Amino acid sequence: MRLKKPAARQQAAPSREVSVTETLIRTVILVGLTLAFASVFRFWQPAIKLAQHVAGTSAWQELYSLFHIESGLGREQLILTGIMIVCFLTALAVQSIGLLVFQRIRKSRS
Repeated sequence: MRLKKPAARQQAAPSREVSVTETLIRTVILVGLTLAFASVFRFWQPAIKLAQHVAGTSAWQELYSLFHIESGLGREQLILTGIMIVCFLTALAVQSIGLLVFQRIRKSRS
């Protein structure tokens, strides 16, 4: 029986530490993007129709029974929570893509 030699470990490139200031700026941008996307659901008619359509699907109706929501207020709160989660995830994706683009531009200039 032959023992295999362990593969040579590749060292990962040292990751750049993120400062507190940069973290706060990223957080403010993420919150701002989330609120901007949420305002779309408040003022843009196609987004309002889309939210109403999704809230009327059978999958969304199953969420009401899953969380034992029986009141109209509870249903509205669940819809608002869903909208905010979608807006946050969209903002996170936009911010991540923006950071990647920014890093590539910075890397190509140096």
